[in-house]
Amino acid sequence: MRSGKFAITRVEHAIHCLTRYVLMAGMGWVLGMMLLTTCDVMARYFFSMPVPGAKELSEFMLAAFGMLGMAYTHHSGGNVRVTFLTHALPPRWRAMADTIANLLSLVIVLLITWQAWIMGAEDFHTGAVSDSLGIPIYPFKFLLSEGAFFLCLEILTNLAESVRKVFRKR
Repeated sequence: MRSGKFAITRVEHAIHCLTRYVLMAGMGWVLGMMLLTTCDVMARYFFSMPVPGAKELSEFMLAAFGMLGMAYTHHSGGNVRVTFLTHALPPRWRAMADTIANLLSLVIVLLITWQAWIMGAEDFHTGAVSDSLGIPIYPFKFLLSEGAFFLCLEILTNLAESVRKVFRKR
């Protein structure tokens, strides 16, 4: 039993580390977006010439950051939780409610992961591109799928914890 718990905590630790690395990749997108916006503002102010496509590129970069930051937000407890009903429950019932919520969340996010992957594959095959710059859209749909996949992993760690609480001896 002891070695099983150790293996589970190691897997959870590995998932949390991966989540942090994905967040760092997302932060790289934000850094690029900040540099692009700075260049765009300076070019507008000093030369009256905006950077072509800066707005569209910023939108893509912001979307990439949001997608890659979902799992870390969940891990750090940054997502909204309404707990005024569950706080009134006994600990085991609260753990059961958390288990059900985690299962439902996992199903929904798995569907998002799957559908984003399918949409990315369709856009890859059709060659869909953005309007003004002609940037392929499929990489961003694959990023959504990747971000949702890492969110699934984080939800799985919460699910494992809530199941442990349900079956914990008093």
